[in-house]
Amino acid sequence: MRRLRPGIYTLFLALFGLLGYLAHRFQTLPGDSAVSTGLQDIASPVFAWLMESSSTLGETIPTVITVALVAGILLLLRKRLAAAFAVGLPAVSGLVNYVFKVLVDRPRPGDDLLAGGTSFPSGHTTYAAVLGGLCFYLAPRLLRSPPAVRAVQGVSVLFVLLIGASRIYLGAHQPSDVLGSLLLSGLLLTPAIALHERLARRRGVEPEVPDARTA
Repeated sequence: MRRLRPGIYTLFLALFGLLGYLAHRFQTLPGDSAVSTGLQDIASPVFAWLMESSSTLGETIPTVITVALVAGILLLLRKRLAAAFAVGLPAVSGLVNYVFKVLVDRPRPGDDLLAGGTSFPSGHTTYAAVLGGLCFYLAPRLLRSPPAVRAVQGVSVLFVLLIGASRIYLGAHQPSDVLGSLLLSGLLLTPAIALHERLARRRGVEPEVPDARTA
């Protein structure tokens, strides 16, 4: 590991801790209202449908189906280690996210339909960012075709952005909740990727595919 990496990780850990503390103390942070209003003022039936559909992808049953689909594809590609991470990492992130929800104890924005529960960080966004980030990382290592790699990575990024935006649009979370989720997912992905690489090298499985990244 390069020298700068532990320092960068510590910096982002500190930023997440500071954001969590501020979320515990304040219902909204600077920029929350402006971003929320900007998204919620988009008067388009198509956009509303897109936001509602995207948010649904983070519910329990769609989440299970999506994780099972990703893991199943990886198993078909004979990537058992990657499949195990695709199942285990979202599960661990869900538990960690819940712990921070309890610790921060930030009420949700004032919306009668979504009242109750805690807001920081956004579970939907953490799940999406962890799974999407893992797929983004795995794509150039498991696929030979550069167009296929770009397609998977593009869908992964879009998946994260849509779910994060949908939670703000629907009034379920403040933008700072979503930002906290992105920081948390990065903090979880970093050691998970390092562990995946170490296990892959040790077991001599899941070799990287250089064609996809050099072509």
